[in-house]
Amino acid sequence: MIANSVPAVRNSESVVISAEPGKEVTITCTFVDDSSADVRMWYKQRLEHVPLEVGSTFKYMNPVMSPRFKQPRFKIDKIENGISLRIENVTKEDEGIYFCGKFLDIERQSDISVLQTPVRGSVSPGEPVTLQCTVLSEIRAADLRVLWFRAAAGQSFPEIIYTHQNSSSRQCEISSSTSCSLYEFSKNILNQHHTGTYYCAVAACGKIIFGNGTSVELSKLFCVLLGTHVVCIYLQTLYISTYNLDQGP
Repeated sequence: MIANSVPAVRNSESVVISAEPGKEVTITCTFVDDSSADVRMWYKQRLEHVPLEVGSTFKYMNPVMSPRFKQPRFKIDKIENGISLRIENVTKEDEGIYFCGKFLDIERQSDISVLQTPVRGSVSPGEPVTLQCTVLSEIRAADLRVLWFRAAAGQSFPEIIYTHQNSSSRQCEISSSTSCSLYEFSKNILNQHHTGTYYCAVAACGKIIFGNGTSVELSKLFCVLLGTHVVCIYLQTLYISTYNLDQGP
């Protein structure tokens, strides 16, 4: 038995759905305020357990499933004026109350600025890259959700690769009315599959604010044959050496 609780949206009555094991269940949720820019989410709660995030969706992204529900059986879809949750091959473990909702819209707009550094990075295969994200906001850091996305060549939508916990931020001084938080993300760039444009983003007040993005690419390899040896130099290093020689006396 699956209960679908949607008191904050268009339908105020809870719906109880019964399904036989192995069958498919689809739960729909429609919203009174059809603002497609809102972040919309599904949660699951079992008796005497805390709610678990099933997944979320946003206007410019494909639905993202939480790690525990990242299985082919679970799928979130965008529908007219809302979202749906499809569960295939249901089991006893799928029983619970499923909540849908969206981030709360606040009437007064709060200014949020997201600044990333560096703007561009080039590394050798296997080397780590560390990106920094500075968030300026009138909202306290504990109420912000900071995420990292990667947009690779050929992808229609950026993918979420990391979510910061509240303890991941460091405070920086700016003013008494504005909160300033620093977030860092490090990753080893092993091959071309790890390159692309990395974005820091903040989810707050029903919106997602993206940073300027950091383009991460691999240094190109330049190889020459010297006698019986092949010498390879990364073009990044070659460029720096040439620049220093040109600037010399």
